Amino acid sequence: MPKLRKKTIYTFILVVVALYVVIAVIPAVTGKLTRTEAVTYGELKVSDDVTCYIVRDETVYLAKSAGTMSFKVKEGELVKRGAEVMNFKTKSASKDTTSKSASVSEYNAILKKLGKKGVVTGTVSKRKGMISFHIDGYEASFTPDTMAKLTYNDVKSVDAEPESLKRAETEKGDPIFKIYDNANWYINAWIDEADISKYEKGNYVTVEIGDAEIKGSIENIVSDGDKWHVIIRTNRYWKDLAVRRSAEGKIVTTDRSGLLIDNGSITTKGRKVGVYVKDKTGQFDFTQVNVLASNSKKSLVSSGTFTDAKGNTVTTVKVYDEILRNP
Repeated sequence: MPKLRKKTIYTFILVVVALYVVIAVIPAVTGKLTRTEAVTYGELKVSDDVTCYIVRDETVYLAKSAGTMSFKVKEGELVKRGAEVMNFKTKSASKDTTSKSASVSEYNAILKKLGKKGVVTGTVSKRKGMISFHIDGYEASFTPDTMAKLTYNDVKSVDAEPESLKRAETEKGDPIFKIYDNANWYINAWIDEADISKYEKGNYVTVEIGDAEIKGSIENIVSDGDKWHVIIRTNRYWKDLAVRRSAEGKIVTTDRSGLLIDNGSITTKGRKVGVYVKDKTGQFDFTQVNVLASNSKKSLVSSGTFTDAKGNTVTTVKVYDEILRNP
């Protein structure tokens, strides 16, 4: 093959490769460097996964004698002080001698945890509140007066499977019903130190347990080693309040709508936080932003203008502004 022809072929191959680099590779690289996103309007939710420990102002009532009983009220029903809760018939002396010993009561484990906190009663309630026929023994230690002293080590091993009190007969000293205050009850949760900055005493949050959304205010925040004990007070209805001591859930500290930006698009210039906004000429100009809240992916920012720490009005991003990703 003539040398001139070989040279022509080699030249042609080099030109094709060069064109490929220009057409395919370079735009791909520069495209990655200048990828943009539009500022959009949306909803930002910031939450923490937690185990919720329920604290109620509650009183467990014990039978003053062995006997048969039939209840006149239902689980979750509101009763007044002095209300008739049940029909009760005391066992005769002859029957008492053949009844099972209190030492082998099926409620012994719970009574041991309850200690001396049970109140002996007859057939009437001694306080106003909601009736419950479930107890777990933690009614004595999980109280509004003492809950701030609970530690993560105290609660992480809690075995709070409730026992039902609905039955036809009882022995003397066994639990027969419970009354609790539903006007104020408490959700206790332990938050990692890295996440506690989102919580402030007096702020309102929403606790999501299953399909329930329970709004409440932060009553107290207590340091507990490498965690923080957050106490939330609420008066909202929850269908499982009468029964559950603990439940898995989420604490939502932020649930707001506004302008959303990817966290990777936010940078700093000097001491100012901002993004690079594309102008009409195709250039990118640094624009300050005011971050209102963030989760692991997105940030909620002010729209149009905001007032900085010095009281100055600052022009910021608007919906549909085109901004630089990963500046």
